[in-house]
Amino acid sequence: MKPERRLWVVSELYYPEQTSTGYFLTRIAEGLASSMPVEVVCGQPTYSEHGVRAPAREDRGGVRIHRVPATHFGKDRLLLRAINILTLTLSVAWFALFNFARGDRLLIVTNPPTLPPLVGLIARWKRMDAHLLVHDVYPEVLAATGFMRRESLPYRLLERLFSATFALYGSIIVLGRDMADLVRVKLRGAERRVTIIPNWGDVDEIAPLAREANPFFALNQIDAPYVIQFSGNIGRTHDVETIIAAAHQLKARNDILFVFAGYGGKTDLISQAVASGELPNVRLLPRQPRELLGPMLASATATIISFVDEMKGLSVPSRMYNVLAAGTPIIAIADPDAELSLAVVEEQAGWVLPTGDAGALLDLIIRLGSPLGAEEAVRLGANGRAAVEARYTFTSVIDRFRALIAGKTI
Repeated sequence: MKPERRLWVVSELYYPEQTSTGYFLTRIAEGLASSMPVEVVCGQPTYSEHGVRAPAREDRGGVRIHRVPATHFGKDRLLLRAINILTLTLSVAWFALFNFARGDRLLIVTNPPTLPPLVGLIARWKRMDAHLLVHDVYPEVLAATGFMRRESLPYRLLERLFSATFALYGSIIVLGRDMADLVRVKLRGAERRVTIIPNWGDVDEIAPLAREANPFFALNQIDAPYVIQFSGNIGRTHDVETIIAAAHQLKARNDILFVFAGYGGKTDLISQAVASGELPNVRLLPRQPRELLGPMLASATATIISFVDEMKGLSVPSRMYNVLAAGTPIIAIADPDAELSLAVVEEQAGWVLPTGDAGALLDLIIRLGSPLGAEEAVRLGANGRAAVEARYTFTSVIDRFRALIAGKTI
């Protein structure tokens, strides 16, 4: 009897990593393992669980995990991070050469960007069914974060490289409609299957929670009746400046509190304003443990998800679905045609504002800081929860992955 074809899942980040890529790839691999043999090739933890040494070989959730050797320097210095990525890429490629079998299947994520070109060539040589899961689009995201200029020669060379990389894969999975449009442009006429499969909200772990039953308020000594929240990555691609500008205008309102929870390249903008005492209405909290994610998201009157203009099509925020699962409406500061904005409007789960328009954000928050505005927020939050239950659950998403990998139309 011919053995069943294995699915190889390749990702820099995997369990025990709890950052979004590690979390989502772990859940996808374990979800697919109930219907096919799944093996994972990944590195040791380098982000949320940096310093943890996981076994080189481990069976977990029906998945066999292979953690390949690589350097593990601190990721905050660009050169050391580049060395980590290079050594991981070479190690994964070496493993793939000797372990991937002709006819196996491959699911690989775009992070880090050096993995898909090399592993894609190996998959093509071994005639594997190869699926590329796009979390970020390169090199465009490097320009949006300020690491490269679009008119530079290195950028143009990388643009050609990654267009060729996309063409190595017979199937490309994207998180949203704006990303699908961009990927089709990057394919430059190559006929490839582009499928939209969104992330999901954890409807069993995250749910609306009444204030009196929510431990997040007491743990963080939050008394303000209206909470405007920004959580997750506080990075270069996020329009944090508009939020800070609105907070400045509202610093005399002790009934409205801005809560930032997370870390990233723009964290210093917030921490400096808080430390100086100029923004008494702003609280900066560290990244919260998984068990407090639901209470944190449910504690907000509204949650802001903001992007700089250049991010359209480059990334879809995974946090969006958990915010909606918590019954919290979203203030989307983004291009109106971005997937985030489209989903918020279609599900009637919040508001969409232009990037950089602090005045529009200020007017909305003032409205939310009133009984009528709070009622509006509750109504839109309930719409969001209903949308996640209907369309963005783990079960529905994993069914779509399973059908795609089996070659079915979805």
